[in-house]
Amino acid sequence: MKKPLQQKKWGQRRGFSPAGSAGLGGKLAVLGAVLAGLLAVAGLGGLLVWQQLGQSAFFQITSIRIEGNVRTTKKEVLALSGVDVHSNLLALSAGKVRARIEAHDWIEAAEVRRDWPNRLEITVQERRPLALLSLPGGLYYTDRFGVPFARALPPEDLDFPVITGLGTAGDWGEEQRQALQRALSLIRQAGRGGVILPAQGISEINLGEEGTMTLFLVSRPFPIYLGESREVSRNYNRLAQVLNWLYKERVFTDTAAIRMDYLPDRVLVERGNGG
Repeated sequence: MKKPLQQKKWGQRRGFSPAGSAGLGGKLAVLGAVLAGLLAVAGLGGLLVWQQLGQSAFFQITSIRIEGNVRTTKKEVLALSGVDVHSNLLALSAGKVRARIEAHDWIEAAEVRRDWPNRLEITVQERRPLALLSLPGGLYYTDRFGVPFARALPPEDLDFPVITGLGTAGDWGEEQRQALQRALSLIRQAGRGGVILPAQGISEINLGEEGTMTLFLVSRPFPIYLGESREVSRNYNRLAQVLNWLYKERVFTDTAAIRMDYLPDRVLVERGNGG
């Protein structure tokens, strides 16, 4: 009787042995270590080269061009940037330069661009004041967003409508915030070229605690009660029509007040004699 054939182990049948597996793993580990070392050397070499280039006279800044400034001076922007003719263009951090420039009250945004190999261009976008806010600390310029960004001091340009009735900026209620936005919208509307009521013709807009608005003109400081209506464009157009009528009828100088909060579709003009 023939003896049954013994079944070969799986590893032997496939030509696989634990010893061979360990040897291959060791080789791969050595190869990985060699590659890691080469990469480290290459990275260190690249860093050294970068450091040398960052100190090279070839990339030393020889020209700095500054554009977009009106309120600020080129000297101010340059001082804020922290860059001079001894700086290296390659080693310069454009983000840090931009952040330093944008820290100025009047600068809303800045762009810093390299012009290789040794020129730097800085373009600033300044804030555009729309009105003056009368706050407990004095008069402050505000832009279209209603955020006070710089204190207004003589002999600076103060020829802007003044918004009064606000307390400290952090204490404004929701009604006051909305009234402030309506006041700024009214000033923007007037600044689009209105002849009867231009932005320069507005002296003051007083904001009440409940969101009401009272407007005063430069030419004659009688109150114009706008109430708390949110229809800014409609209110502006109606007021322009009323003022135009007063001018034509030559009763403007006799006007004591204009009440646009009298009735929804009525405007009350009070005369100097109470009529």
